[in-house]
Amino acid sequence: MAFTVLAAVGIIVAAAVYTIVSGLQKNIAKARKTGLVYIVVPIDPINIVWQLTFFLWVPLIKLLPRSLWENWLFVMIPEWGYRTGQTHFDRLGAETFIVVSPTSLIMYTQSPEAIHQITQRRDAFPKEISRYEILDMFGKSVLTTEAGLWRVHRKVTSASFNEKNAAHTFAEAVNQTRGMLGMWFGGPDGERIGTTRTIKSLEHDTMTWALNIIGYVGFGLRLLWPGQTLPKDMDPKLAKYGSLDAPPGHSMTFADSVALTLERIVAILLFPDALLQLMPFKFAKEAYTAKRNYVRYMNEFLHEKVEETQSGQPRREGMDIMGQLVQSKYNNSPTPTKDKTTTTKDKTTTTKDSKLDDSDIIGNAFIMIVAGHETTANTLHFALVELANNPATQRRLQRDVDALLGEPDSDSISDPSAQRQWDYERVINPLLASHVGATVNETLRLMPPVTGIPKVVASDADQALTVDGRTHLLPAGMSITLLPVCVQRNPRWWPAAAGTSGEEKKNDMDEFLPERWYRSRDDDGSNNNNNNNNNNNRKDELAATAVEDKADYGGFQGSDVSASLYRPVRGSYLPFSDGPRSCLGRRIAMVEMAAALAVIFQRYSIELAVDEWVGDDAQVEAMGAAERRALYRRAQEKSRETLRLADSVLTLKLHGGRHVPVSYESYRKTDLELAIDEHLSENVSRYQMDPRFLDYFKSRARAGGSPVKKEALATLDMKPARRRAARVVEEIAAAVEPEDDNDEEAEEDEDESTSLTTQTAHAASDALARTPGRAMALASRLQLPATPAEVAQAVDRGALAVRARATSLYRDSGLGDAAQTTRAWLSTVHSVVSAIALFELYRLRQELLPDRYAFTVPAVRALGTPDYPVHLPDMFAVVTAGFWGPALTWALTSVLLPSLAGYFFNLSLGAAQQQAQSGGGRVVRSKAGGHPVAYAVDPVMFSIVKAVVTYVVYAQGVTLGGLINPDSVSRINSALYSGWKGVLVGTAVSGLTAVYDAVLRK
Repeated sequence: MAFTVLAAVGIIVAAAVYTIVSGLQKNIAKARKTGLVYIVVPIDPINIVWQLTFFLWVPLIKLLPRSLWENWLFVMIPEWGYRTGQTHFDRLGAETFIVVSPTSLIMYTQSPEAIHQITQRRDAFPKEISRYEILDMFGKSVLTTEAGLWRVHRKVTSASFNEKNAAHTFAEAVNQTRGMLGMWFGGPDGERIGTTRTIKSLEHDTMTWALNIIGYVGFGLRLLWPGQTLPKDMDPKLAKYGSLDAPPGHSMTFADSVALTLERIVAILLFPDALLQLMPFKFAKEAYTAKRNYVRYMNEFLHEKVEETQSGQPRREGMDIMGQLVQSKYNNSPTPTKDKTTTTKDKTTTTKDSKLDDSDIIGNAFIMIVAGHETTANTLHFALVELANNPATQRRLQRDVDALLGEPDSDSISDPSAQRQWDYERVINPLLASHVGATVNETLRLMPPVTGIPKVVASDADQALTVDGRTHLLPAGMSITLLPVCVQRNPRWWPAAAGTSGEEKKNDMDEFLPERWYRSRDDDGSNNNNNNNNNNNRKDELAATAVEDKADYGGFQGSDVSASLYRPVRGSYLPFSDGPRSCLGRRIAMVEMAAALAVIFQRYSIELAVDEWVGDDAQVEAMGAAERRALYRRAQEKSRETLRLADSVLTLKLHGGRHVPVSYESYRKTDLELAIDEHLSENVSRYQMDPRFLDYFKSRARAGGSPVKKEALATLDMKPARRRAARVVEEIAAAVEPEDDNDEEAEEDEDESTSLTTQTAHAASDALARTPGRAMALASRLQLPATPAEVAQAVDRGALAVRARATSLYRDSGLGDAAQTTRAWLSTVHSVVSAIALFELYRLRQELLPDRYAFTVPAVRALGTPDYPVHLPDMFAVVTAGFWGPALTWALTSVLLPSLAGYFFNLSLGAAQQQAQSGGGRVVRSKAGGHPVAYAVDPVMFSIVKAVVTYVVYAQGVTLGGLINPDSVSRINSALYSGWKGVLVGTAVSGLTAVYDAVLRK
């Protein structure tokens, strides 16, 4: 028997090895023929099994010698492009390379030339829709189709994306942003409801903001913020979608069903409904309930739209995406179906110009909600966090908003003055050409919604691709991944925002610097004519090799970037993709985000919250300037570390409860300037010799007083916009390093008496100053000796720097986080039960897999060590009945039967349900004290049943109808510590632990 099993295993292994080796040889030959750089990996990196389990294998692979994995393992980790940027492209010395596995070929590229050709030649390089087929669960859509069928979907869906609807979206974005501010601050005047200024729900709130916009503009559904009410004259059919309470026939609101469907999208995509309904896990129940509610809502909405269309009712205001989709099928004058022949350069195809099915309508509606909701929300979320990280950029954005919009006239979008102020035709292009547009562009450059765009070489023929003057023949069927997140950080195609020049120019491609959008590649003062000529030549080559697809596929046809800003080389900036399959709603998205940033920063400023390190504001107020700077730097480091952990499911976002908290303060902008002025006046000796403030002191000497106070007095009758700003600039100063001293913004304002705010913010100063007048012009040129107070401050700064560095090294090591994570995991009932089971398994392993001599480590004379025999577990025992009999018996008695009993006789679930019913809510698993926890398997019942089964089987010899082998029982008793008595002790410990845990929660 054992020989037969071994022979079968050997045959299977041999066949697998042959398949792997032959497939690898064939694919390596194809890769060599292309002439591109290639690397070899053991498994397809986009294989679904690897994608779900890579986190288990990567640490094990890294235990091997580094030389065995350092050249290829990076590409096996999802989001490697976002994590590593240019690192591996620089090491390979190429902008395009091929990954070869036994089953696939994948080309990764960050070459603008290659990207432009691939995105324009739609028939030669179609979208790899096999990666999107899983999204067809709601029906086919414009995202999941290709060729002629895609044209049908594109034609129907693109009709709603026009400039008129962009204006409608702009107005609704202004309205919804005010609703979000009202929720944060309790009203338009900024008086927040609650006891804390910290906003921890930024990611969730921007998702709600975007959903409310697409819900109303795209589908005519008025969704509400907490505290809002629906208009009394609203259509009852639409009211149920915006209600804050679940309507009859539904167990959750429409907004909640959409949000939870997207949150649990992975489970919904991976598991069928029947399995989700049966799985005893919270995520499965939530996924099933959310999907069921969402599908029911959309079916009802579809039927209502069909009735409206067939009855001849006029279309609703806005994009009315669902109405447009329904009219394409159910209008009263249907277009006859006919065959349509399409001729391209490569081939001629005949497609059926058919209408969409009901499932296609719902599928497109789902994609429009996702595309018009999650992508925009995530970008706005990242933009707000980056602006909190970079106060200097935030100040410049606020000045541009003030210049374009002035003081907010009204909080009602329907007010005539507000309509004038927020007139779409008047303000949208200036906004997108200002620092508002630069901020949105820079956010999309660093964190595009999609980090990898999948394409594939057409399966009917090899395709030629010209890169850097060389033509490469790509094999048919090869996968291609375009990497926006890499090409958008390539210094070859982007200007540096820093003002340094020459070879020492700082590579700041990974930094958030919207100022780079005001520069060209040759305006940094460097004499780099050869490089500029090369770039011009590259543009000419790109234009020569590109095959422009001039067909009209609908949607916005203009550039993604304002003509007043830096225009990247075609193919080097593609947050919305490019070519025929570019995002339909990119104009809508830019309009939404510009409106939101303008509304928020017309009134308020945001900063990073520091609650994690300080208890209250009093502690911050008691700190010195250096301590505040160190504190804010710590918040910045934590924020940037959190952003680096962003990951993609549908789009790039923060997952797993990760978030960056932000806060606000009650200073107005002018109040802040005067407070800064007071601060510098009290610390003249500290700042008078600082070269960063010489221009300011000189301007004061010329003006004979404080330009800040003069500006404040001169503009009192201008009613400056109220804005929430940071509590003190010491907390903001850490956001900008000294390298920013030469920032172009300060240069632009050098001759203006009001340049102080810009210069000090960009120079990381603590405050603006009030100086004694002309005398400071002379004092600033005198090299005065340091005072004892300055010496003491220098010593304090040194000590603080050393302490901060030591703290940073400890924090960066991850030891603290690892210890806290381990402690949190071990501080549960399940960890105690698992530890007891692992101890039993350890004892049982010595009986079932005894150690056998393997080899001897020879003696080392230099160290004086003797020969050391090495013994390893006898793995051949796994194929014998002597192993499986006791192993299955232990698993049955110690794991399976107790788990089944703990699942069905679940006292914790009953208690939680009882409390939920008495409180009028639903069962919520909580780790907070005072709330019962509904365990999937009740640990007390698990321990009781395990004790009973152990005593009956191991002490009394009951065989359960012959199911238990007495020999297996005997071997288990001899292997376990103290036999069945030891097991009973373990169950007593785990049971008491569970009871103790329950008492603590009470």
